Amino acid sequence: MAGKFLKRALLSIFIDKSAREKLDAIEAVKRGAQVPKPDPVPAKPSQEDDDVLPETLVRQAIDSASAELERKKNLPPSRAALIEQALAIHDDKSKLLNDLPEEQREKLIVMAMHTFGSSFDEKKSADAAQAKKKKRKKT
Repeated sequence: MAGKFLKRALLSIFIDKSAREKLDAIEAVKRGAQVPKPDPVPAKPSQEDDDVLPETLVRQAIDSASAELERKKNLPPSRAALIEQALAIHDDKSKLLNDLPEEQREKLIVMAMHTFGSSFDEKKSADAAQAKKKKRKKT
């Protein structure tokens, strides 16, 4: 279940919707399930949907994914400038944290972990609860 969820999430990031639908159709054919035909898409008159091989569908999915990646590589200049600016701000803030003395930096990290409710708090409180239980049992 989690693997399927993770797979779907990754596919939604790297492959566009039409390529995912084609990939789902291929997987359904492999499982032996009957696949409903997708919405009619204008196709070449000489090619019928029944004659499409799974290899052809895979090739189309790969081509579609590579076109999507190429499109994402060519960022508009305004977006690239915005990303550059965000990275510069991040570097400045990181330098501020690195310039702090070790003790203050550790205190700040612990305070942030407590503020954001990290698993660090849960583990520490669970360890404290176990220690209290052991004390009560001994007495």
